[in-house]
Amino acid sequence: MRPVQAPDLSAREVYALCISKTLPKIKARLQVLEEDVVNAAHQFEAAASTADLHTLATLKASPSDEADRAQLTKNYTRRLTNKDHPARDIYDELKIAGSLCPLCAHRDVETLDHQLPKSLYPLLAVVPSNLVPACRSCNTLKSDADPKGSFDQTLHPYFDDISKEQWLFARVHEVAPACVSFHVKPPASWDEVLTARVHWHFQMFDLAELYGNQAGRAMTSLRYVLKRKAPSSIPSYLQDEADGGADEDLNSWKTAMFQALAGSSWYINGGFALE
Repeated sequence: MRPVQAPDLSAREVYALCISKTLPKIKARLQVLEEDVVNAAHQFEAAASTADLHTLATLKASPSDEADRAQLTKNYTRRLTNKDHPARDIYDELKIAGSLCPLCAHRDVETLDHQLPKSLYPLLAVVPSNLVPACRSCNTLKSDADPKGSFDQTLHPYFDDISKEQWLFARVHEVAPACVSFHVKPPASWDEVLTARVHWHFQMFDLAELYGNQAGRAMTSLRYVLKRKAPSSIPSYLQDEADGGADEDLNSWKTAMFQALAGSSWYINGGFALE
């Protein structure tokens, strides 16, 4: 997961822009809900900063009127995402905040993900702090996930920065051909909530499979490279790749892969290099 700078956007202003082109009767009803949206945004941001999103369950009941709930959801589906609506600029601004999806740190950003689903929390449908740039795969995997406690909250790129300590690691499976698998190993200094959330995030977005597949393709090319190197130069080559990766991104799958390969004895026996 990669942190992203929180958007400098007012929930009130975004909401007002979304409802600006609606029919007079609908607009009047939505204007009545403006303070509820703003208050919900404040509650969301306070809870997100302390991993307490599960405490916002009461927001799911508001508003009670189904027509109002539908219109709040349409603020996103028919207004914010509509290329012909003035609010579309906000959508595009939020998307370009991250070039790579911050949830998987691998695929390109293609859409926005609701940290708390709009279907359950319509007041948060267009609250900027609830909208995270994401790839479609991560958006689909997360779907309408609704945390029941602190432990099952996926990481929020605007509020959680775990990039400065290593938590992603890999291990080499010395089979023919060799392969690499990935796992989470949080620092001992982390509290149990953050530790559980990183594990949950890793599981929710199927990162072990994603990174394993990428490593498998990378190792096909790597075998070609290593076959053409003197055996004595392979350890330093792999370590240099690991160090360079760590300098760029301590928790990328490439960093973890090269660290694992550099610490493995597989290439020493010629098995990895000659397969």
